[in-house]
Amino acid sequence: MIDIIRKYFEKHIELLKYESIAIFANVGSSLASSIILLILGLLILFMFNFALALSIGKLFENIALGFIAVGSFYTLVFIIYLYFSKDKVELKIKDQIVKAALSAEKKNRKNSES
Repeated sequence: MIDIIRKYFEKHIELLKYESIAIFANVGSSLASSIILLILGLLILFMFNFALALSIGKLFENIALGFIAVGSFYTLVFIIYLYFSKDKVELKIKDQIVKAALSAEKKNRKNSES
């Protein structure tokens, strides 16, 4: 009887390990996809900002002033972000991570039940 109980707990622990691996795999793949999209988005944004800086520089007849203008704009945006919404954005990111983990857990439970 003790041997059966021990085997039951060993199998249960093994099942929990597999479920944890599946949850982390789902969250990790979602995170990797988000990082790739972020990098591509930043690359596109960089190219548009470079073109904008050159255009503003031609308008002022000084290329450096164009880059200073674009840099100043983003410095202002950064300061506003830090002052007003940093905590809100961090909270939303944490909520999304928890939701992704919970949805992955629900999917694993449905798959294991069927």
